[in-house]
Amino acid sequence: MADIRLRIELLNTDPLVWRRVVVPEQINLHRLHELIQDVMGWADCHLYEFECNGRYYGEPDEWSDLPIAQARNARLKAMAARVRDNAFHYLYDFGDGWEHRLIIEATELEKTDPCPRFIDGAMACPPEDIGGTVGYEALKAAAAGEQDEHGQELLEVLGGKFDPEALDEAEVADMLVPFQASFRRLGNAPSAIEAVTPSIWSRR
Repeated sequence: MADIRLRIELLNTDPLVWRRVVVPEQINLHRLHELIQDVMGWADCHLYEFECNGRYYGEPDEWSDLPIAQARNARLKAMAARVRDNAFHYLYDFGDGWEHRLIIEATELEKTDPCPRFIDGAMACPPEDIGGTVGYEALKAAAAGEQDEHGQELLEVLGGKFDPEALDEAEVADMLVPFQASFRRLGNAPSAIEAVTPSIWSRR
């Protein structure tokens, strides 16, 4: 079993909110959803879907107009083999509409243990239920001391404090411990990300 390196970008955020992880290529898309929730900082309170080349994966929804395949039955390895431009998309919370781009930076990496593994990232995840990127911009403005009425209301709900640049990398890494236990591998494997084989995909 090989590994895949992903860069997860929360679109329409400036500065960009992003994370980089290494995951087993056999991970299914539902488990990948759970991992994205943990490394980004979401609370898994809403529906989600993945989109790749016009195909959608998630939890079947009787209210959806789109044919949605079971995310549990689709594996990242198969997705990576048919993506265009090395990227596919993940949508979380159909109300707030948090759009993520998942960039496949490397495939067929030598497996590492533990895995999945958080590598790096930047910026705090927006809070849940704030009205999408419009609410996020208002919140950041209020946190910076600007007189934004909507942002001030959101800031008050959060207790008066929000640091958009705060990212506790140790906490993110700790969130992956249950995943690592479920993907525990036997035998000796390199413990450092730098030891993995170079990508067959170009890095963006």
